[in-house]
Amino acid sequence: MAPSKSRDKKEATKTNRRSKPGSNSKNGPLSGKSIKAKPTNTVSDGQPPADLADQLAKTKNRPQMYEMMKGHAAGSVPEFLKFVPENVRMPVPIRDGRRFRLGGDEEYFPGQYLRMEGAEYVIVQAPNKKNYGQIWRAVQQDRMRLMVCLCHDEQMSKDDDSKCFIYFPTEPEQSMEVDQKKGTLTIVCKSREGLSMGAMKYELEFTDSEAVMEKSGDDPTAVNEKTRKITLFHMNTWSGKKPESGNVLEMAQNVALFFREVKKQEIAILRRSMENFVPPVLIQSFDGINRSAIGWVALMLLRDVEKRECFDVPNLMKTIMKWRLGSLSTYYQFCFCMAVCLVIGKEVKWCEKDCDSALNDLTAKFGDRKLNELGNLA
Repeated sequence: MAPSKSRDKKEATKTNRRSKPGSNSKNGPLSGKSIKAKPTNTVSDGQPPADLADQLAKTKNRPQMYEMMKGHAAGSVPEFLKFVPENVRMPVPIRDGRRFRLGGDEEYFPGQYLRMEGAEYVIVQAPNKKNYGQIWRAVQQDRMRLMVCLCHDEQMSKDDDSKCFIYFPTEPEQSMEVDQKKGTLTIVCKSREGLSMGAMKYELEFTDSEAVMEKSGDDPTAVNEKTRKITLFHMNTWSGKKPESGNVLEMAQNVALFFREVKKQEIAILRRSMENFVPPVLIQSFDGINRSAIGWVALMLLRDVEKRECFDVPNLMKTIMKWRLGSLSTYYQFCFCMAVCLVIGKEVKWCEKDCDSALNDLTAKFGDRKLNELGNLA
């Protein structure tokens, strides 16, 4: 009996992207035969609509399809939506694999890991009075030794929740405590130093009341895990906003010098470390999308230029824009980041003339393009 027209039409709709053109298989697309194979997976390439409908009709297949597809999502964070009103400045989606999870993950922490070429950083948004303790619990959890705060003095306050809460002591011997479910975290400012580029450097002492000293105090090589030193750099003169007049990229010089100091401290910590584990560096800005992104690009670039390996600024910028959605969100932030990188090239005496020429050209022609300002503090 000849096949019906409807069956011919149904068979013709089936495709198989795995098949190669010109295949001489007996049951291939050129054989004149059509084999309707029973699917072995809930999701497969080249499924006809009829097969997909059949699978969806089976209750047990639907959860399997969801689990297979869920891993490709940009982010799957139910806690994100739950805590947006109180814990997040700007709702930046974070892929689960890069999200910083505090303890048992009972509360959402707006922190994101950035790992590349053996270097690890954590980008964090500005905390408020209610959740600032999360930053110190993150420091405790990953045993961090270096922190960077990029909020301008005018963007910080102890009373105004619309601003970044001052989450670290700023005067010598000043202390603050963070209560935990078990014990207390105590942070004491041991010293402060004003840096020439308009920034501050704090040496802090971090103590966890519940930590246990694993080594004897009589051992000269003992490591006191109960109390450890933390260095915090605060760039308190960089607002992240485009100046209304003058050279709009002038601040790039100070920002570049600031991150050179941060990189020196990062390298010093790495050299002193006797462990295989190197703790991440915490970078905190207001929304965690522009100033922190510029800082990450600068620190990664400094790894390369000090060794004269490469000057691949566009690739670093594309990477942070892909990993941290919303980063470098305006033309001004893009140009400022580029200016910081060119200053770094000048300062390390690598292609100094080329970097200087490009920086002058960028500064002169910056105003030729209409900006798309979003108004965020980043």
